[in-house]
Amino acid sequence: MSDPDIPQPAPPAQSIPTAPSYDQGTPQPQYQAPQPQPGYVAPPPAGATVNPEQPILPTQATAPPEPKGFSGMFQDPATLAATGLLFAVLFAVVAGLINVLDGATAVDAQARFMALTDTVDSGDVALVGIAVALLLVTPDPPGGIPRSLLLQFSAVISGVIAIFGIIRAFVLLSDSGASSLFRGSGFVATLGVAVAAATVSFYAAKESFRKEALDDVPA
Repeated sequence: MSDPDIPQPAPPAQSIPTAPSYDQGTPQPQYQAPQPQPGYVAPPPAGATVNPEQPILPTQATAPPEPKGFSGMFQDPATLAATGLLFAVLFAVVAGLINVLDGATAVDAQARFMALTDTVDSGDVALVGIAVALLLVTPDPPGGIPRSLLLQFSAVISGVIAIFGIIRAFVLLSDSGASSLFRGSGFVATLGVAVAAATVSFYAAKESFRKEALDDVPA
């Protein structure tokens, strides 16, 4: 037993937990709401009747719709570039049709045929060929204008250029006001452009049908 006259040592003071202090420059932690876990089923709203025989399916996030048409074309640089090239060739063909309506320069049938085919040349065939290459060798993302449709348009516009080339070649060959060498060189050069356009048209049509068949196959 201890002597009551002798002072006893005081019991150790217990530390009281205090809230953590933050400096003014230290960002304080923010409250984050708990995120729903996969398979989470939201409870029905208050007052709603629940059919016990009908199971409640977990909610699933739906993917955003794929862009289609012209809005989807702007998401595909290759398709956008090919469409621009094809429109440039189309404008050249339309310009030839407008030339036919000009009665000042197209006074007879020969002059009208020359005015019709004067706006298309080998450069237009090259543009269509580049457009077809862009549509075939680059990846085809989902959405946008179907590339098979653009390939079919390439085949049609190349066929029109081939017809223009054949018309111009025979008009040059039948020009009585030029020398034989000039008519022969013009015929050969223009016929070569027509053959190149016909080749691009055939290849684009063939690939458009093949690509259309592949697009119809379910993944």
